[in-house]
Amino acid sequence: MIAFFDGPAQGTTLNLRRAPYFLRVVVDEDGSIDALDQLDDVIRETETAYVYVLDGEPSIHGFVCSRGANKGCRRLLDATYRLYDEQPDDDVLRDNAAWVEWALREGNALTVRRQNGDGT
Repeated sequence: MIAFFDGPAQGTTLNLRRAPYFLRVVVDEDGSIDALDQLDDVIRETETAYVYVLDGEPSIHGFVCSRGANKGCRRLLDATYRLYDEQPDDDVLRDNAAWVEWALREGNALTVRRQNGDGT
């Protein structure tokens, strides 16, 4: 399961197909919480988005396999996330191309900060 330790998703667990380094978590106006782990996921007008960052390495704790028309297996992931300190603008979060660009740029900058002893 994917677990969230702080921020608006604190205490929530989700079963996601991917555990990317940066993850958009959405809270709908009714209070329901979801995460946009798929590359083509989009934020609904009624949702507010937040960026979470992977805390440690994800692991696989099992597989779920189907015998029906959609035969195949899916990994069951375990990972933990924390709210990221530097939230991008809402326009970036809502535009998938801008989101991917931000995540790549921010990931590279974070790597450089860590190599220089400036990151967490």
